Amino acid sequence: MDSTVKQILDGFRFSVSNYTSSLGTGNEKLVRAKELVESLYVKAEDGADMAAITMDPDFGEVAVLIGELASEPALPPEEQASTSVEGDSASDGAIPPASIAAAGYHMAYDSMGTDAREKQGRFYSRIFELEEQAENAVHFNTLIVEDGVLFEMSREPLIEAAKETLQQAEEIHSPTVDHQQQLAMKTYSEVESIAELEFQGTLMAELSNVEHEWDALYIEVIGLLPACAQAIEAFGPTDDNLGKLRNSHRFMAEFMGITWDDVFADPRYLLFWNEVLWPKVPDEKRETYKVYSAEGWRDLLKGKFYDPFVKDEPVPQPDPAKARIRFWRKVHSVPETLDLLNDPPRPDIRRDK
Repeated sequence: MDSTVKQILDGFRFSVSNYTSSLGTGNEKLVRAKELVESLYVKAEDGADMAAITMDPDFGEVAVLIGELASEPALPPEEQASTSVEGDSASDGAIPPASIAAAGYHMAYDSMGTDAREKQGRFYSRIFELEEQAENAVHFNTLIVEDGVLFEMSREPLIEAAKETLQQAEEIHSPTVDHQQQLAMKTYSEVESIAELEFQGTLMAELSNVEHEWDALYIEVIGLLPACAQAIEAFGPTDDNLGKLRNSHRFMAEFMGITWDDVFADPRYLLFWNEVLWPKVPDEKRETYKVYSAEGWRDLLKGKFYDPFVKDEPVPQPDPAKARIRFWRKVHSVPETLDLLNDPPRPDIRRDK
């Protein structure tokens, strides 16, 4: 029998049987509905597929009858007790068959494409095996939890997604992405329950969100000087652009102790400059300026779009004592940034006793 057809007919059978104790075995509509359901079972067992069953007049009639049974007047309480049928699963405890509990898994599997079935087919095969072993829906839900198939079904896609993200992120050169996805693969491989999987996933995501934002802001701040020079190269030495350049020239030295040379000595900024920014410089500009390297682009900006506009400004002096950053409640030196992002000093998250 087709699994989807079986689920539908099991649902019909359970719904009809559920009215036995309240309406009595002699209720005409109830008797007729049971006859129709059993007739459909026979046809399905003889090979009728979903289309044949749903187009059968008996299918439409039983659906209408089940709706009408809900409005049928119930027997008096004393008669309900005397008319219950011994062995009727619905009237004895209203526990539906395993196929009803498993219906969602069948629907999900039937709707999957070829690629999804190749990746998760073995999990569904195991679920369907447990469905066959189960005595009823409660037993099925017990077996599926004890077996661990749902846990593996949840964990494996997360590990695979982390691997794929790590591969796709090779071009963005983000230490936060690298750390997060490597940690995800390790952590998900070690957890032992769905609850722990969910907790660790949420925890890692929240911590990583902070680090992504921190990293982006760091690159924006540390790169303020070359960004001002690039604005002049792109849009010209307007009053606004020149004002920002000169203010940044003073600000970075006075408040952060950082000069142009310090920016390009920073390992994190160099990773961004060499691997992310330089590849995005258009070919036309490279040809116009005859610059063909990240270092050459750096020197071009400094020589033509930075130094000439700050020559009347005081010569800034680096100050390592000011070149400090605050990350996860601790203060570090600026040159440590890349190491901190590759292996962040995350705070311990634990519940107070």
